[in-house]
Amino acid sequence: MAIANTLVPARDTRALLIKWIVGLLVPVAVFTFVWSGEAIINNALLSLLGTSSVALGISLLIQLAIFILIFYATVIALAGYVVAADSGQRGMIELWIDIAIFVLVPLLLVINQGLIIGLALCAIVWPLYFLVRRRVIKALQYTPPPPLQNLRILDAEQRADLMNRAIMGGFWFSVALAVVWLIADLIFYVSGALPSILLIWVVIRTLILPVAGYFLGRLSGAIALRRTLAQKNNGNGESSTYGAGRRTNKQRQLETLSTTRVREEARDVVPTDLPLRSTGAQRFYLILIVAFVLFYPVIDPFLFGFGTDGRLAGYGDAGFYVILALGLNIVVGFAGLLDLGYVAFFAIGSYAWGIIGSTQLTNVLNLAPINPHLLSALFWPMIIGAALIAAFFGVLLGTPTLRLRGDYLAIVTLGFGEIVPIVFLELDKYTNGPNGIVGVYAPAFPGVNPTAWLTATPYYYLILALIALTIFVNIRLRDSRLGRAWIAIREDEIAAASSGVNLRNTKLLAFGAGAFFSGIAGAYHAAKLGGVSPDNFSFGDSIIYLAMVVIGGIGSIPGVIVGALAVYSINQFLLAQLDSLAADSSNPLFAIHNAIASVFPGFTFGNIRNLIFGVLLVVIMIFRPEGLIPSARRRRELHAGADEQAEVGALDVVPGAPGFESEVRI
Repeated sequence: MAIANTLVPARDTRALLIKWIVGLLVPVAVFTFVWSGEAIINNALLSLLGTSSVALGISLLIQLAIFILIFYATVIALAGYVVAADSGQRGMIELWIDIAIFVLVPLLLVINQGLIIGLALCAIVWPLYFLVRRRVIKALQYTPPPPLQNLRILDAEQRADLMNRAIMGGFWFSVALAVVWLIADLIFYVSGALPSILLIWVVIRTLILPVAGYFLGRLSGAIALRRTLAQKNNGNGESSTYGAGRRTNKQRQLETLSTTRVREEARDVVPTDLPLRSTGAQRFYLILIVAFVLFYPVIDPFLFGFGTDGRLAGYGDAGFYVILALGLNIVVGFAGLLDLGYVAFFAIGSYAWGIIGSTQLTNVLNLAPINPHLLSALFWPMIIGAALIAAFFGVLLGTPTLRLRGDYLAIVTLGFGEIVPIVFLELDKYTNGPNGIVGVYAPAFPGVNPTAWLTATPYYYLILALIALTIFVNIRLRDSRLGRAWIAIREDEIAAASSGVNLRNTKLLAFGAGAFFSGIAGAYHAAKLGGVSPDNFSFGDSIIYLAMVVIGGIGSIPGVIVGALAVYSINQFLLAQLDSLAADSSNPLFAIHNAIASVFPGFTFGNIRNLIFGVLLVVIMIFRPEGLIPSARRRRELHAGADEQAEVGALDVVPGAPGFESEVRI
């Protein structure tokens, strides 16, 4: 009876349930029925029952089951969280429009155009939407509510109400999903598209979803409660404020900050006006992204059809660009040192494994041939060895640049970047000169068939592991004492030196750390490519790496990752396919190509590829100078209003006091 009363929504909760159930159910239904969500489940079940035309291995079945479980459980928990965290200040139609633009439209574009093209088209749709929304808000003279309005302490009754809302959000979203799914399956069954044997699964799923929604709602409610300001009873039975000091300090801190900073800090507190943008909701997004990335090789054939190996190979190449961008972000983003010769360390890492991981060195030294299996096993220690070699040369480069800044530092690093590839080009005896090194062995891993490395899947997971390691080390460096020293140098070298920062050692460590990750990317690149060519290391590559950091957001780890993927996708996927797309008479580019070719005979989009890329970079920098996902500090610097109060800086906050850690955080 108590559970039944808990699941009956009150009058003020019904609007929240309708708003979020409809808002989240539509994109989930599109993924399930329009795309391949249900197809993945049905194929896995039919293969398990032995009635599928394509038999899937037990390993693939387990991976598919885990992905589906994580996906739907996360979405249900997200529904419970946003219902609990929503303050109710935002309108229903406004929310539905935002979800349609930022979730539904990308989903439909990816379904019809593929992953890369679909996301690229979103880069056109989203800015147009922002432009229209700003015009509408300005015309309506809409003023958002103050960020501090919802910063209040919740008593025991309010906390219980928040938990009940989370439970109802998860439960009723699951019920709605189960009903829609049941109706769709009945339609498929009547039309003959659903095998009769799966009707048992339909019944089981319809019964399980509401129960799972109830418990996932409780889980999301517990997560939401951790982000509230609450009261508790003290030992004398009197009501005392739990976190009252936190609330008072938080209130005082927010009142002294700028409006932009207040909005950033207020997103951590529940209830909030924008629950989908809160830090709690971001955890659910991260789970979905990680699940998609980890299980992508398994679900790709269901999502995009044939050509999985080719797509995985392209994504593997994009992965080492991410590592390169994260490494350069240490030098440019954290320490503020302009490096235009970063490709040199990439070349050093590539040649380090290329020479050791092939017969090149044994031929030079006239040694007996080494067992190929032993060479393949050497990849694992050598990937660290190549990184350390690159780090050594990074420190070597940093030594003569300690007194240089700005343009002078850029010229020196540019010269280093030009020298290193030429040195490798001239060392014919060791590097095979302009012909490069061929026959570089692939890595060997215990328990993995060596022939598996002939496909792109092992390299995909290898680059994922390397990216995860790089991100983890970057985060730890950013939040460490050394990272704060780098940031201090970036802001003001004189002030940093006056504060006791050793400029010499700190700068050398920045160059060495950045080169370390470039060496890792180089070793991976040589192993995946099976060779090393001097044509792969040019000054233009250094500019591309720098563009990734600047476009993504200088100093922002997630921004640099997005910037690397965006620049790589534009340069390697979109611009490289323009001519093939223009050859299709049904494509709009066909008419554009013919119109230009009538004026300039022999015209191809490949001839102006760099021009288009340059124009795109200029446009992005004009309309988004802080980067796609900027760091909090840089966003505040570029968007601070003239009427906002001055921010409290790190030197204005007593170390150890609330706000000090968040102030120095990037």
